Order: sequence, then structure tokens, then C-alpha cells
Amino acid sequence: MSAAAIEKVACDKECVTITWTNGRTNRYHHIWLRHNCPTARHKVVGEYTLDPVSIPLDITPAAAHLADEGRLHITWANDNHHSHYDPVWLYTNAYEPEARAERRFRPLLWTTDLLGNFLPEVHYDAIMTGDAALRDWLSLLRQYGFAIVRGVPTESEMVLKVAERISFLRNSNFGVLFNVESMPDPNSLAYTAVKLNAHTDLVSREAQPGLQFLHCLVFDAAGGESILVDGFAVAEELRHTDPKDWELLTTLPIRFRYQDKATDVEAKFPIIRLDADGNYFEVRYSTALLAPLDVDHKHVLPFYRAFDNFSRLLRDPRYEYKFRLQPGDCEVFDNRRVLHGRDEFNPQSGPRHLQGCYIDTDDYLSRLKVLERNGRDFRESMSIIR
Repeated sequence: MSAAAIEKVACDKECVTITWTNGRTNRYHHIWLRHNCPTARHKVVGEYTLDPVSIPLDITPAAAHLADEGRLHITWANDNHHSHYDPVWLYTNAYEPEARAERRFRPLLWTTDLLGNFLPEVHYDAIMTGDAALRDWLSLLRQYGFAIVRGVPTESEMVLKVAERISFLRNSNFGVLFNVESMPDPNSLAYTAVKLNAHTDLVSREAQPGLQFLHCLVFDAAGGESILVDGFAVAEELRHTDPKDWELLTTLPIRFRYQDKATDVEAKFPIIRLDADGNYFEVRYSTALLAPLDVDHKHVLPFYRAFDNFSRLLRDPRYEYKFRLQPGDCEVFDNRRVLHGRDEFNPQSGPRHLQGCYIDTDDYLSRLKVLERNGRDFRESMSIIR
């Protein structure tokens, strides 16, 4: 948010042009302004009560000028309606490419060298008792894609309390709470002692879960070090080193499938997904759940080449951050960005028992936004955010 004020207002047949005191200029279409008049929203809940279909497409102001408190005042020609716009709201919601780029969140893409000895971490007591610590933890998660919670009591189901401090829990065929340990009759490689290359969870579902939580209760086994990889950072390197492979992995939908005695789910998406603005949205990667390719013949060999290229980067020591969880540690990571895995361990040398759960991305980001706007008037905050 900028402290810039409105310096000058001009109007043409399509837009109101505002020049700001910091030199920036923004244009706002008349219909956009009328649709977003503060009176177009319900005074309590803030949702739109004005149907945009009722606004004439060629609506124009009868007058537009700078009013008291630096606000933009418009009188509309069609019905003599008066609209007043807060300058902070106008500045924050400008929609030229430069303005949109200014407010775009840019995560910190990391390698093992960049992290060095720094490990994003917080303490259980702090995040469970203070909203400021909770906000800082969620900010770390958004910036780095992961953070370790230290000092979580090593009691069953405590991971649920950590997750519920943020939001609602996500259910799946593995349950709301799942135990990660070597089992005699497993329905996932996670429940064995074999090495797990870095991957994302639930790739065979339409929506991968957002945050994943893994709480260490017991760890006496030899081996089993945790692995985390910033998938966005690896995707960005691939974009620079082999743009053709990057293009294929961001556009070619690939089928993933999971089956056990009670479940059969599949999804088909690109390995690297971009959002509508071309930013990284998610990495969907699991060699264990790749289904037989269902693509045109011309894409088979190029896909395997691109997949091999991407996979080798994911397993490069520059990107694989390895560490050993201690009892009471809870690793929390963005399952749509940060891939996780572990080294092989020996279950005969001692137990290794983690408990895990998920929450969805929009719920975690909602919690962060509410904490960040804490202290502002609710209606003012809604107008600024929107």
C-alpha cells in the first residue's frame, strides 16, 4: 500500500485518469468505477448488492473531481448518483500491468546454499498462544514454502491441534489423521521403510491439499532423514536451462492414479501448473503414482526426456535440503510447492513414527490475510483487500 495521494483527475469517454503524487498514472473504466461504488455493497457483509448487468455499458460521469479528504467524487450522468472513492482503495486496486505486478506476491525461491544454516522455524508455545507469532509463522510458510514447529508435545493427535490453529482439516482416503510408520500391510509407499524420492501428496486427486503437517512422535531408527525441495525453484531453473522441456511440462496434462482395495482416484494435469497470470501455481509430481501415459504419440518421448530432466534437477544436492526430525518437531510445508521425501531407514534398528494431516491452501491464506489486517476496521479492510 502506498502513501501516494491523488494529484490530478481527468476524464474521457471511457475512463477516469488519476495522476498520483508519486508520479504514477492509472486509468479506471467508468463501468468499473460505477460497479465498485461503495454504495454498491451491503453495509454489513460487504458483498455486492448492485448487479453489474443493470449498469449501462456506456455509462459516463457528469462530473469527476477531487473532493474532501483527497477522495475521488463522481456524479453519474445517467441517474445523478454520487460516488466517493477512497484513494488508498483506488491505488491498491489499479489494474494496469505495472500496478498488478507491484502487488503480486513473489515467494523466495531457495536452494540448499541459499538456506545455509537458516531453517525457518517457530516454537509451538508461541504459535499456540499469540496471534503475532502465528502470523509470522504463516508468513514464513508463504515465503519459503515450509517451516518447522519445535517443541510440539509428543502425544498422539497433537498435529491436529497445530493444524487447527490455522484452519479446517482436509479429509482423504487416508483419513483426517494418518500415521507414517512401517506397516506390515501398507497401502502406500509412505508406510514402508524404503527411500521416498521427493514428491507431492495426493497427486491423483483433482485438488492437491495445500499445507501438509508431519509431527515426529518417535525417531529411534537409523536413516530416514527428511528431504525437502523447492519445486518452484527447480521449475525456474528448468525454464532457463531447457525452455522446451519447461514448456512441455507446463502444458501437457499427465495422468496420475491411486488404487487400493477401497479407493480408485485419478487426475490429469501438467507436472508444473501456472496460474492465469503465468505464475507458478503448483508442482504435481510423484513417480509412484504416474499412470500409463495417455498422450499423443508425438509427446511420449519428449515427455520422458523432459520428466527425466526435471527429476534429475529435483534430486540435485543443490536443491535437496536434508535434515533429521527430532521428537517434538513438526515439519509443515506447502504441498503444492515444496516436495518432500525421506531416506531409507531400518525399522529393525528402532521405531520411526510420524503423524500427519492436511489443510487446504485457501483456508491457510485466508487465515494469514485476516491476521495481517488485524486491528483495522472490518469494512475498511474488506474494501482495501478487494
